[in-house]
Amino acid sequence: MEAGAFPLTGVGALPNVTVAFPGEHWSNRVASGEITPGEAVVPVNDGGRLAMRTAEAGDAITQLAIALRPVDHPDATRPLVGPNEIRNEPMADGEYVHAYYSGAFHLTLIVPAEYVPGELIGWDADGVRPAGKDGTGAWAKNAAADIDSVFEVMEYREVDDTDDEGILTVRSLRGQF
Repeated sequence: MEAGAFPLTGVGALPNVTVAFPGEHWSNRVASGEITPGEAVVPVNDGGRLAMRTAEAGDAITQLAIALRPVDHPDATRPLVGPNEIRNEPMADGEYVHAYYSGAFHLTLIVPAEYVPGELIGWDADGVRPAGKDGTGAWAKNAAADIDSVFEVMEYREVDDTDDEGILTVRSLRGQF
């Protein structure tokens, strides 16, 4: 397929995650430490309050969720910050986190690679992120993942002029409720 007048040349400026189909999700959790939208998160006790932290190798898949910002509206105080940038801004310690336990998602916070439908995806706590996405930790094929078999690949769309960067559409392997 030929690129149009405004081709994507990378995924760095795209949202880390968007919801294609919502499953079970909760927005009554707070961040324990800084959390970047699109990261895998697990629940922890933070002073008697339910909080979420970024998942690490060895965390239980049964408690794993994907983090999103609860509200991602434009900020009139910062007119040069667009909606994608706001959607990707980390949630500071104590801010609310929207935790999705199941559903279908479009991910760009993925280890750059070729993906094919049917592959299983997990969270790699040390995974290399695409250019333009700061930090470490990304969704990856099970072979590299610390936490296996969270999602199944439904579709992969490589972005023009990149080295294995693209938009990965996945569905959770859990029931919706």
